[in-house]
Amino acid sequence: MSDERVGSLTQDELLAELQRHGYDDVSKRQIAEWRRKELLPPFDVIGGGRGRRLGRESSSWSDGELVFDQTLWVRELLPIFGSVEGVFLPLFVLGYPVPLRRVREVLGRPLNEIADGIAEAIENEARASGEIEDLVEDAAYHNVEEMRRKGAEALLMPQHALEAFLNIFFNQGYNLTDGAFELGAEKLKECERAMRQRCADALAAGGLGDVDLARRESSMTSFFDRAPFIQRYFSHHQLKLAVDECTDDDLLAVQRDLCYLREMALQLHKIISIITSEIPAEYKPARADILWPVLSVGGLLVLADLSLRRNGFAEVINYFLPVALREFQQGFTEELERELVEVSKVIPEAIETYGTVVVNSLIQEVQHSRGR
Repeated sequence: MSDERVGSLTQDELLAELQRHGYDDVSKRQIAEWRRKELLPPFDVIGGGRGRRLGRESSSWSDGELVFDQTLWVRELLPIFGSVEGVFLPLFVLGYPVPLRRVREVLGRPLNEIADGIAEAIENEARASGEIEDLVEDAAYHNVEEMRRKGAEALLMPQHALEAFLNIFFNQGYNLTDGAFELGAEKLKECERAMRQRCADALAAGGLGDVDLARRESSMTSFFDRAPFIQRYFSHHQLKLAVDECTDDDLLAVQRDLCYLREMALQLHKIISIITSEIPAEYKPARADILWPVLSVGGLLVLADLSLRRNGFAEVINYFLPVALREFQQGFTEELERELVEVSKVIPEAIETYGTVVVNSLIQEVQHSRGR
């Protein structure tokens, strides 16, 4: 919102301000409906009536700028997330006021649905872990077979690796020291080594043989290396406990943590904007295509933060986030900005040079998977 209007706003004044900035698609009825459904905060300055006749003042929001900005986000997020319920958590991640009970409900709903589904599928509580492992095996098998049928097997991890991955999250009694987990981790490494070699061959055929693909391990391999920590703090069981037991104070603590994360995200956005400033518009994703994954990850960070705080990491988080933000900001120097500007100038040429080769590599990878 422009700096010229930072005071209080009534509902009519909010509508007028939106129209003045060109947002003619928002109606007074919509604003009232969003307020009723708690997508906008309640009035915090209570007037004596709906109008100003006979000296009565309309109710208003004291922080008009915040409500104006929140209205614009609601307007943008509803088509992306598809429902009122789907917008509460993104608004919370963005730092806008929403009822904490709404946040708790949105966080808990998918976790409860998963728990109910698992409970319905288990016939014998005494061997629940084994039954869940069987369910995971069946699910992984059908998933891989479906991807094979569609010719997209190259986009999936091997079945044994997928089974281990799912068990870490959904099987509370899964044993990370048994052969099944070790087999899954090894199958993933084999698959990644083979894929790197095929990509290297394709790049070499395109005249880009000097590109090094053999450096560090992938994020999925790193995931398996950190499986004990992930299972202990980020499994479905742990996340559900964190949400079920969280208080308003816990969510307020997460809200404070999000302030630091948003500042780091804004700094990162600035860096990315500089690097991609010379890229043609056709190569850039639409804003909606960026917002959905970014805000969805933000929701996952809320769950992770709740779980870590519940399990005794509050002091670590309280120390680490301010330090990380300070170092992040101090690292963005004028010299770094000049270097990023220089890098941005060669990005378009790199896209043109590598684009065709990368696409051909993906096509060959899909053809390879179909030929198995």
